[in-house]
Amino acid sequence: MKIDKLSDLFEINFKKPSVNELLELFKLCLKYHSRLFDDDFYHANFSTPERFLKFVRFFKNGIYCAKLGRCAKFGGFFYLYDGKITPRGALDTKVTFCISRPYWGFGSYMIAKKGIRFLFEKLKVRKLTVEIVGENTLARSLIEKLGFKYEAKLKDECFRLSKPCNLYIFSMFNPAFCEAGR
Repeated sequence: MKIDKLSDLFEINFKKPSVNELLELFKLCLKYHSRLFDDDFYHANFSTPERFLKFVRFFKNGIYCAKLGRCAKFGGFFYLYDGKITPRGALDTKVTFCISRPYWGFGSYMIAKKGIRFLFEKLKVRKLTVEIVGENTLARSLIEKLGFKYEAKLKDECFRLSKPCNLYIFSMFNPAFCEAGR
C-alpha cells in the first residue's frame, strides 16, 4: 500500500472496524509491532490470532479505524482505554494511535490531528492522555506538535526488550470544555 494522493490525507473518516479492517489491523500489528507497542504489550495482545481477538473483544467499544480518501483506504486505527466518566458526564480517556506505515511522517500528524478532533467533537471527550514508552523522540515530537502537554515521567515503569524504561505521560483538554468552564 502506498500513498496515491496527498488529498487522501485531507479526507479522513473514523468508524468502527469491519471484519476485513480488523484483519488489516492485525497485519499492521504483526508487521510493525516493534514500533507500535512495547514488547510485553505486544506479546500479551497481538502475538497470536487468539490474543488479538481477545484484545478486540475487550476494546471493541473503543477501537476506531482511519479511512482515507474516497476509496476509504486503511490508514491505521486508534483505541481508547482506561476511560472514566467525569461527574458532569464527560469522558476522560487514554488513547493510542497506530498509523499504517505508508502514512508515517506527515500522514501521522494529519491522521492523529483529525482523530483528536473526532474524539473531541463526536465523542465529547474532555481529556485525552497519551503514554509514550521509552525514549521515543519521534512519537514525543509528534505528540507535542499535536498540542499535548507533558505531564509526568514515570521512571522504570515498563519494559522494552526486557530492560526497564521510562513512561512519559502527555495530556490535552478539549478546548470546548475549557471555554465552557470560564
